[in-house]
Amino acid sequence: MARGCSLLNIRKLTRYPERAFRWGLPHPCRVTSFPKPANCGGDTMRERRMRARIASIAIASAVASSCHAGAAPEASAPDASTSHCSPAFSERDVERGLVMRAHCGLPAAVVERLVEEPNRAAQRAGLASNQRAALARAANIMLAAVREEALENAAPVLAALAAMAQSHPDVDFVAVAQQWSTRYRKLLHETSVTRTSDPTELDVDRAVGHLELGAAAKLLAGQLREAQVPSALAAARRHEASIVEWLRFSPERALGYAKAAHALKPDDIELSETYADMLDELRLFEQAEPIYELLLVRYESLAQDRPTVWRPRMGRLFLKLGGLYAALQLRKDAEMAYLRALGIFWGLARGDPLAFGPSVAAAFADLGMLYRDSDRPEDALEVYGEALTLDRALAQHDKSAYEPDVAATLNDLGVLYQMMHRNDEANGAYGEALAIDRRLVSENPAAYRPVLARTLNNLGNLDSDMGKRDDAYQAYREALQIRRQLARESFVLNGGDVARTLSNLGALYRAQGRAAEAQQTYVEALRIYRRLRGRAPTDYRPDEARTFNNLGVLYSRTHRPREAEDAFHRSIALYDSLSRADPSSHRKDFARALNNLAQLYSRTGRPQEADAARRKAAKMLEAASEQ
Repeated sequence: MARGCSLLNIRKLTRYPERAFRWGLPHPCRVTSFPKPANCGGDTMRERRMRARIASIAIASAVASSCHAGAAPEASAPDASTSHCSPAFSERDVERGLVMRAHCGLPAAVVERLVEEPNRAAQRAGLASNQRAALARAANIMLAAVREEALENAAPVLAALAAMAQSHPDVDFVAVAQQWSTRYRKLLHETSVTRTSDPTELDVDRAVGHLELGAAAKLLAGQLREAQVPSALAAARRHEASIVEWLRFSPERALGYAKAAHALKPDDIELSETYADMLDELRLFEQAEPIYELLLVRYESLAQDRPTVWRPRMGRLFLKLGGLYAALQLRKDAEMAYLRALGIFWGLARGDPLAFGPSVAAAFADLGMLYRDSDRPEDALEVYGEALTLDRALAQHDKSAYEPDVAATLNDLGVLYQMMHRNDEANGAYGEALAIDRRLVSENPAAYRPVLARTLNNLGNLDSDMGKRDDAYQAYREALQIRRQLARESFVLNGGDVARTLSNLGALYRAQGRAAEAQQTYVEALRIYRRLRGRAPTDYRPDEARTFNNLGVLYSRTHRPREAEDAFHRSIALYDSLSRADPSSHRKDFARALNNLAQLYSRTGRPQEADAARRKAAKMLEAASEQ
């Protein structure tokens, strides 16, 4: 993409609970290593996608029918241990920090701690307003998961959650909270099981129930020092210790315990899944891969006798494998995994569309991202279209939960339409997304201003392409105003978005013949990228390379060949570095910069250097066409 179009490069994990939270070059024809199902036959990928498309229409219809009938989504029965009034933070009033909106009769001192400790941590982490809104929502999810007697000990946990942003500025608080709640409930169940007559077990159970995680960790450490313990008991205790450490936001220590538990009982499904998930979360994909694949064999066998229990787990595991394969650039494997997930969740959603419709939409969204990143825009467009159909149906049932997803998918569709030069359709998608975004901002500006700025930036790109330069300028100006405000709150997290919009605005100025203003915006963007280098969670080198290329074009057209050559060389050096790490993703942009340099050489009487640059660019484009 020549400009800073804002796709959801990493869709927020909060959309669908099946997504795995993560803390932190392949053979193109590699055979998938997970087992082929007995009914797979000789289906082609296209046939599978066609069936998935038909499935999405049927599921969307079923969801809509359920909504019109007034059906409520199926929910698991409430845990007796957590069916109490849960204190809650305001998810809108976060400009000055977290504010408690529901106290549930808690003592004033407990409420004060619940508010002050995470606020201090948020202030130290320098959270922007949208991050504080996400933190408030995440805190509410976690508070709803704990027992009433644990609330007085929840403040340090919430503070530790907020502090994660210091080392992971782009952390998805809500995704972490969802995973935290799932694992905490799992730990409550495990520690309630009596395995021996050792009274320490009861102490561990009490500590976990009261959210005294430090005390639980010490008690478990003492148990782990005991000699001559049966391997099954030793593995169970290490598994509990791994979850306790994860709940304390110590993922590396948690992984050590999970690894030890898995080594003691490698055939235990729960221990294996915990270990593989923690490897995946720490981006240790090569180590997680074989464990997930062995688990899949076990799940498929177990699903034959108990499909209602194991088929949903199979579907979630296929989604995890799809993400893992995509991260390892194993795109064929990733496609197969996502299609298998689609098949499973489609079958489940036919019986319960409200419960499993979101999982179908999750698989469509992941598959669409894979096709987009694989330079398969037609396939991506088809899949995002099906995701939009499901998102719309789900939004009819629960507007507040799913309308943001409708806007996000519309934005992604708009970018794809624009890439394919289907500008009228892109304009329609952006227009609808923009209307939703503005409505969301009116309801909760802290949470949705970044989303509005993204859509405005993309609409500015489209208006510029369509020659609607005044409209493009207005869209860029509004996006830039929002993004500058956000960057003042957190430069590391939001400065890159400012630079992207500046670079886009520079291209507009250049097209309008406003060379001085174009140069000024390009230089400011490059200054921001330099400041972010090594500090930001995102690698902005592709954006920096594009901006240098655009600056080179500006210098070339304003008859400044030396400055142009320097800018092109800087762009090419960045693309060369990027291509060594990921050869397939940057070839077209690399070739564009080389061709621009070749044209400059031709105009300045350097034909041999021009020819060499053109040949290198041609090789890049040839390699890109063979992907």
